[in-house]
Amino acid sequence: MIRVPTVRSRAVRLSVALSVALVAASSCQWAGDTKAVHVSFAALRAQVDDVNTRLTSAIQNSESDRVTGLDKELNGALDSAMNQSSAMNILDREHLSIAVATARRCITDMDRYAQSGDMDLLRAQAQQLAPTVAEIQELLARAERTTTAKTS
Repeated sequence: MIRVPTVRSRAVRLSVALSVALVAASSCQWAGDTKAVHVSFAALRAQVDDVNTRLTSAIQNSESDRVTGLDKELNGALDSAMNQSSAMNILDREHLSIAVATARRCITDMDRYAQSGDMDLLRAQAQQLAPTVAEIQELLARAERTTTAKTS
C-alpha cells in the first residue's frame, strides 16, 4: 500500500520549514525602510527616559495627582516608539511589542491606584514597571545603533 501524505501533514511540514527559514533569516530581515524613520530612536529613548524619571519622582514624592498625566505622556512615548518600530529587525520589533504591552498593563494599574490614592500599590506597580521600561530603552538603543550603522 502506498502511503500518500495528507494535507494536514503537508501543512505541518510547510509550517515547520517556514518557521526554520524565518528564524534563520530573522537577523537579516527588516520590515521597513530605515530611511523612512522620522524620529531617531535616540530621541525616543530620551523621551521615554524623561517621562519615566518624572513619573518615578512623582511617585517617590507621593504626588499621585501627577501620575495620571505622566502615565498618559508615557503612553504617548510608547506609541511613538511603536510607530517607528517598522525600522527595527523583526525579532526586536516583536520584543518591543511585548514589552510595550506589559508596560501599558502596568500603566493602567498605576492609573487606578493613583486615582484611589493608594501609594503603596502605586510604588509596587512602579517597581514592576521599571525593568520593562529598561528593556524598552535597551531595544530602542539597539535600534539606534543598527539604523546608524546602516546609514554609515
